[in-house]
Amino acid sequence: MPFGYFLLVPGYALAIACALYGRRTEDQAHHAHRTAPAPDLPATTTAAHWGTQPAPGGASREVLEIAWLQGGAPRTADTALLTMQQDGLLKVDDQGDVFLTTGSLPRTPAEQAVTDEHTEARRNASSVTLGDLRGRLIANQEIVAIGESLARRGLAYGTVHRTRFRVGHVLLRLCAKVYPVLAALAVAMTFVSFVRNGTTDGITVAWYGLTVAALMVLAGVLCRIVGDAVLPDPVPATVLGRDVLQGARRDRSPYATGAVAAAGGGIALALALDGVDALGDQPVCEVLTGCGVGTVAADSSAWWSDAFSGSGSDSGSGDSGGSSDSWSSSDSGSSSTGD
Repeated sequence: MPFGYFLLVPGYALAIACALYGRRTEDQAHHAHRTAPAPDLPATTTAAHWGTQPAPGGASREVLEIAWLQGGAPRTADTALLTMQQDGLLKVDDQGDVFLTTGSLPRTPAEQAVTDEHTEARRNASSVTLGDLRGRLIANQEIVAIGESLARRGLAYGTVHRTRFRVGHVLLRLCAKVYPVLAALAVAMTFVSFVRNGTTDGITVAWYGLTVAALMVLAGVLCRIVGDAVLPDPVPATVLGRDVLQGARRDRSPYATGAVAAAGGGIALALALDGVDALGDQPVCEVLTGCGVGTVAADSSAWWSDAFSGSGSDSGSGDSGGSSDSWSSSDSGSSSTGD
């Protein structure tokens, strides 16, 4: 095989492989959604009380599922923690240390996980920072199980799939940028060769060079199309999951953000959909942000992806109402079903 044609093999093979994998994964998600049984969700609240007054309901399992679809395990952990903080069951001081309110009891399984992780952390340290508690909660089985349930029901991608999507997008962007450059070089080399070889041999060389250049341009365009329209973005929610998110935003009229949301009891859903932005300009926001709330766990491939994509197609959450937080990276500590 001539060397010019050999250079085309990686681009076309990558585009075809990514297209097939993307379609196969989407089909599996649709099949899982049709065949998976409805989840047996725990009760929204327990008989917990805060002091002598009934405690607010906390973030229900349904709200935490919305949080996972929006931002994976980090957003889910943030929603559970911030709902407790807003309801007064958890306090964060100016140094970012976390204290559970005396006499408060967990109202949901997620809040029980927060309590358990806080107790475990206190065994090894005199104080627990919000960042440490958040990291523990992200890896907690109660939070991980939410992602696993969504993956089994075809509403979320597993961590393995999202990692493969991210790698695929990086390679597709690389090919989409490199092949047009190679095509330009092929045209330039063809012109030089035509001038040197004269009319007889030059026509053959020109035909070969222009053919290779055209195929290189086509390879770049094909990689761009597959990356933009076929291979799913490395976000938690599948197409079906994004429909759930859009429905939550469309029907969220009682769930305003900021002080209005807190007064109306809709802060949990607002936190699930908008993250720290739902708290508005509260003084605690700066402390929360400094402790890592509103950020995602580090992804070793993120710097490489950003180098070729700018903002990229995987910088959002996949729904039309995403917040300013970036939730595209794979969530640390999650063990959601990947295949």
